Amino acid sequence: MLRSRLGARRLCAASRRSLAALALAAMAGATFSTQGVAAPPAGNEIRIGNTAPYTGPASAYGVIAKVVAAYFEKTNAEGGINGRKVNMITYDDAYEPTKTMEAIRKLVEEDQVLLALGTIGTNTNAAIQPYLNAKKVPHLFALSGAAAWDQPREFPWTVGFLPSYAAEAQIYAQYLLENHPRSKIAVLYQDDGMGKEYLKGLKDGLGGKIPIVAEAPYKVADTTIDAQIAKLKASGADVLIEFTTPKFAVMAIRRAAELGWKPLQFAASISNSYSAVIQPAGAQNAEGLMSAAYRLEGEDSAAAGDAVFREWTAFMQRYVPSVSKTNGQAVLGYLVGKLTVEVLKNCGDDLSRENIIRQARGLKGIQLPMMVQGILINTSPSDHAPIEQMRMMRFTGGQWQHFGPVRSGVDAGAVSDSFKTLFKYGTATKRDLANQLNANTVSLMTGSFGSTYAQVGADLASVLDNGTALRILPVMGRGSVQAVADILLLRGVDAGIVRKDTLAYLDRKDFAKDIRNQFVYVAKMFNEEMHVLAPRSITNVRDLDGKTVVVDLPDSSTFVTAINVFERLGIRPHLIYQEPRLAVDMLRKGEVDAIVAIEGKPLQWLNQVNDRNLHLVPVDYAKTLQEEYLPSKLSSQDYPGLVPEGGLVETVAAEAVLASYNWAPNSDRYRRLALLVDTMFDKVAQLQRPPFHPKWKEMAPRATVAGWTRFKAAQEWLDRNMPLASGSAVSSASAAVPALPSAVLSPQERDPLYREFLEWRANRAKATGNR
Repeated sequence: MLRSRLGARRLCAASRRSLAALALAAMAGATFSTQGVAAPPAGNEIRIGNTAPYTGPASAYGVIAKVVAAYFEKTNAEGGINGRKVNMITYDDAYEPTKTMEAIRKLVEEDQVLLALGTIGTNTNAAIQPYLNAKKVPHLFALSGAAAWDQPREFPWTVGFLPSYAAEAQIYAQYLLENHPRSKIAVLYQDDGMGKEYLKGLKDGLGGKIPIVAEAPYKVADTTIDAQIAKLKASGADVLIEFTTPKFAVMAIRRAAELGWKPLQFAASISNSYSAVIQPAGAQNAEGLMSAAYRLEGEDSAAAGDAVFREWTAFMQRYVPSVSKTNGQAVLGYLVGKLTVEVLKNCGDDLSRENIIRQARGLKGIQLPMMVQGILINTSPSDHAPIEQMRMMRFTGGQWQHFGPVRSGVDAGAVSDSFKTLFKYGTATKRDLANQLNANTVSLMTGSFGSTYAQVGADLASVLDNGTALRILPVMGRGSVQAVADILLLRGVDAGIVRKDTLAYLDRKDFAKDIRNQFVYVAKMFNEEMHVLAPRSITNVRDLDGKTVVVDLPDSSTFVTAINVFERLGIRPHLIYQEPRLAVDMLRKGEVDAIVAIEGKPLQWLNQVNDRNLHLVPVDYAKTLQEEYLPSKLSSQDYPGLVPEGGLVETVAAEAVLASYNWAPNSDRYRRLALLVDTMFDKVAQLQRPPFHPKWKEMAPRATVAGWTRFKAAQEWLDRNMPLASGSAVSSASAAVPALPSAVLSPQERDPLYREFLEWRANRAKATGNR
């Protein structure tokens, strides 16, 4: 966070000089160190590199690095870390990415630091992130709320610290939706990655339910924002949200007061410091100001508790007496210093860069002093965002007052962009029908490249396309969750392949209101088996409780089925969002405990796994799964490298269906979908022959999907062409199926395993009835 200018002399924190001396040195373009002059790393030294804006438009943040340096001075005075002294070398970057890059290169290549710590700003951290990761230098606790610091696959050496800008903005959206649903919002934001992430998070959180009537960006080099505030006031907004750095927050609060404009005003957490923002803006002008916090104010003794507050006060008075305890940036520096010491202590005698990043990625349930009670720090190899919660607060009577619950902008569903869209969808009657591109063109949402869904979509296009009479446009997607959202909302999408359990999950969680009336299915397509790859120490799926499990990307079909199965079985693993085929090395290295993939067998990438330490874990067909899933088996023929010859692994299968929006029968979208139905059902036999996907052999046109309504035109086609005998019924798991003539049955329904299941269901129902 501290970035001082590449320069001349260093000041020794070990000499316990006052912060005033440090500040003067920084302003003069100097560097300083907590342990003296730079030298090649020695066995008794831990060398840390830092940059911070001591000068420039974000100079208010310079105090963060000064406090971090002071905390290391305190640590050294108390004996250091495992007998070693901390040497923090910091340079001023003036909040300019080119200067940040220049300083970081010097720190790594000349000063030979072990790690880079606490660099401030979105653009500045973005400038150095690729370099540090390429050099395999830990890039710890980047002080910016950008999502980029939580991308462990792309940037495994970078770990963030602050709650993400998007999550914070969504917390404000939650508060407004609950308390001011009829308001009109104006937004002032910095015209860079930081401001734009905040703005996007706010829009995602609001979901269009509260209008943003005006937006006004500013450049970091601007000297005034009077024009922006005038524009926002003229919009008639009664809520003003400022996604700014401290300098511009001061300007905004002052200018709104000068204009006599009194909206409900929000300041971003990065600009809610009393000494850096409230005091210079005028406490009377900030009365009623709203914000959110993960850390306490420096003089909030009641919230901190006596012991914590005494320790904090003693530290500030002894090591940084020239910085006010009311400066929230000082608290942030204190937290970063404490957490860094925690990481370094956990390294023991192994101060390799590899072990430092390993410890930074393994923080569990840490409650730091001077943090809001109930907010814990957690990281993992797949989660580099230590803080994900905040609590609302209001400036009143000359001080910040926290209120309401600890809020989170993220949860297991919210990591999925498609779920977030569905949360906002509301009722189907508000859907604005898309303009028609082609009278007989049907767009079909499938899956990711190489998936079963994508291949099935390509097969449909190959077989059904008939010039101007019918054209099928398969659209690459990301899985079942996105397909549901796309069918509801994306212009031009007529149908999609989705999982039955995805629809049931949405309905049960009430993510999309009245979804059973909005969605119809055309036909049951095929089953997709649940594959659980794990070390042999995992003998049953229930052993995954509390373990780290890969469940594919958040919009995928595997993601939904996995969290649904785990929920129904009462299993609570730690979820990792990664493509299964890309996670095999993570499993071998012990970074994760299992990989879940739910797709039609056999999976090509899984057949390439030949490791005697890994196997396919059985999934019991428990009672809680029987409503939504079918029993299945994985054989040695499917996976010769993972299942012993002649062996079988019990598992469950999810049903994939072709679904669409419930178009009115007199609409053109209904007509086009009916055209797809008639043509596809006529050509099922052709699709079930090579070279098309073998899963077509499981298609059961007559099979019903319990609890869901079939598309009217599909039902009419079946009634005309595949009529049932009077009083007969059929479902994908119904004992009535064997009574159907063999010409009407699908290959799946004639399969011995499937018939065995039907007999099991019939016997189970009979036994239950006899009790």
